[in-house]
Amino acid sequence: MTDITHLETSDRLYFRQLLSGRDFATEDPMARQMVNFVYLIGDLETGEAVVVDPAYDVDGILDVLAGDDMRCTGALATHYHPDHVG
Repeated sequence: MTDITHLETSDRLYFRQLLSGRDFATEDPMARQMVNFVYLIGDLETGEAVVVDPAYDVDGILDVLAGDDMRCTGALATHYHPDHVG
């Protein structure tokens, strides 16, 4: 096992938690009802980020990234349901 106790928090870390129906997909009644979270994790220095469990409104999620001067370089689905890989 890797010992990570010596690692410090980096100023390069980009992290956002988005709520469906509030932060994106605001016009989608199903997105509001399902209360799904999407996570954006990236590197502020490179401007690259991945999206965890994108759903409902991919363009809206990409708009959030663009508004933060970040770009999507990948996606991760923690499990396969329509509300997590839409």
